[in-house]
Amino acid sequence: MWSSTEAQGNAVEKAMIAEYTAANPNVHITYTGGLDSNDSNTKFLAAASSGGGPTIVGTNMAQVRVLYDNKLISPAVPTAMCGSKQQDLIDRYVSGTINSYIFDGSVYGLPTQQNSWSFFVNNRKFTQAGLNLATDIPKTWDQVAALQGKLKKVDANGRITQKGFEFRTPAIQWYINMTTDLMWQVQGEFFDAAGNPIWNSDKGVQVLKTWKANIVDPKVTTNVGNSPYNDFANEQDVMSYGGPNAVAFIESLNAAMKGNITVAPMPKAGPGPNFLYGYPAVVNTNATDAQKAAAWNFLNYMYSDPNRWFKNTGLLQPLKGWYELPAAKDFNGLPVFISDMTNARALVATTHYSQLQDAWKNAIDRVILQNQDPKASLDQSIKEYNTAIGK
Repeated sequence: MWSSTEAQGNAVEKAMIAEYTAANPNVHITYTGGLDSNDSNTKFLAAASSGGGPTIVGTNMAQVRVLYDNKLISPAVPTAMCGSKQQDLIDRYVSGTINSYIFDGSVYGLPTQQNSWSFFVNNRKFTQAGLNLATDIPKTWDQVAALQGKLKKVDANGRITQKGFEFRTPAIQWYINMTTDLMWQVQGEFFDAAGNPIWNSDKGVQVLKTWKANIVDPKVTTNVGNSPYNDFANEQDVMSYGGPNAVAFIESLNAAMKGNITVAPMPKAGPGPNFLYGYPAVVNTNATDAQKAAAWNFLNYMYSDPNRWFKNTGLLQPLKGWYELPAAKDFNGLPVFISDMTNARALVATTHYSQLQDAWKNAIDRVILQNQDPKASLDQSIKEYNTAIGK
């Protein structure tokens, strides 16, 4: 089993693996956790395409379509999961929340987490700047940009010691996730009905302009792929964003942040929905029938206690009733997280998701780091995308 969850999630998985294998001594699970999901996907694609790879792999929502189209993952086995048919598994989840993992009526993945992003404010730093938590938390991205001057600080040598806000880019998925959130908000599209790229539209230009307006200096950071919240946790960034699991992660990095975070609705660039993302576990089609049954039986156990996951990690698994659990009711910002996730739109489904990510990362970097014109950068990114997919 390869897993991409963060430290708290890895701890839960290890504990549940130990419990499961103790109760099922005929099953052995070799576990590798804390992998970068994009790097893991690349390795899994190569291994599974050659007939190998782990039985279970933790992936991300956007890659499930790629794995399915390449026939590298297998459907759930309901009889190994206390069910009799696929619909029994689907019915366990809040309607629509796992649609990205259902193909031809069968479930191909179960979410370790499924959520949208909300906005975080460092109460202490925000109020020290003379801002009011009740009235001054920004509701739009233009308002976020307007606060940068009030919140940015530099030392005697001109080095940045505090930022109002910074988009995170420690790994490629952070580029495309934020881009998707902005694109859905402005009611834009990445592709037309025939699958042709159209993101160099006015909507795409608006997305890039929003990126640029809310950048201070992305090179001044301690964020890394598996710990992308360092800058907010160490109080360099006054405002940030993330899902429910981010709160627990930030507090684990800096205990002084406990009770110091206000969770607010995600700022808007337009009237459209927020984006929905997830990190599911899938099962390798190369596994034997016995391994597939054991794998789905284990996953059924691993996701049998969403309260345990939520209490220890803040990860939301949208099983029906999850928001009514004791740990959920006491969780900082839960109503906001639920609101931001309600009616959110899933990441774009395309077989060429990796190429899409690369194209947008390059487009953003050119605008942010090289001051290129947004429209010209997007035009170039579409040429790069078409070349990458052999078109």
